[in-house]
Amino acid sequence: MIDRLEAVDLDILRLRPGDRVLDMGSGTGRHVLQASLRRCQVVGLDSDFESLRVAGNYINLIDSWGVVQAGVTLMMGWGDRLPFRDAAFDRVICTEVLEHIPDDLSAMREVVRILRPGGTVAFSVPDRLSETILWRQSWQYRNTPGGHVRIYRRKEIKRLVQEGGAQPFAIEYRHSLETVRWVVHSVVDREWGKPGLITRGIRWLLDTPSHRNWRALAWCDALGNRVLPKSIVLYGRKVGQGAS
Repeated sequence: MIDRLEAVDLDILRLRPGDRVLDMGSGTGRHVLQASLRRCQVVGLDSDFESLRVAGNYINLIDSWGVVQAGVTLMMGWGDRLPFRDAAFDRVICTEVLEHIPDDLSAMREVVRILRPGGTVAFSVPDRLSETILWRQSWQYRNTPGGHVRIYRRKEIKRLVQEGGAQPFAIEYRHSLETVRWVVHSVVDREWGKPGLITRGIRWLLDTPSHRNWRALAWCDALGNRVLPKSIVLYGRKVGQGAS
């Protein structure tokens, strides 16, 4: 199993030595860190400077351990106008981004534009069932500034990838234990964004580094992903002339 906190499986993405990888909307760098352990070139792009600063600190930390094998670049940018030439990357990761963007089709086409023919991309968005539950339970969740602007049906995200110019080839469901945490937060805690004792306990259980290798948690998450995943992850391949 891949790490519980990661959405994308780099083996399904078909990451190979020497590949050029873009993490669009990289945030604090969870997938940049994941890719940096392999021999490739990684670019983490985000519109939030503070998130990039945190990601840089993480990269410097694990580099001091001698485990970083990739060349890593962090930069500011926006998904609707990516600052890269056509076909600049072999692999693209875009996790929990599209649900924030009003014009998601334009962003999808930008991602596919900078992907080489035959290159692969992984998108993740909140899954419909868990997202619907949270929208109905919490006014604050669905109205957070800069938050989610839509809920995707599973067929819709697949169609969006196809309209953008990529052919889906694999699908996974992830992070069911995060669904539990968010549901408890929305039901039990009086104020959104200020977790109470129970929610803090769940977060401690899930986020403590020494707990992330617990087999019991991994199996609970895997079982829950069959019922109520937090995210759907769709892998696609760019179609077109020269695809390989």
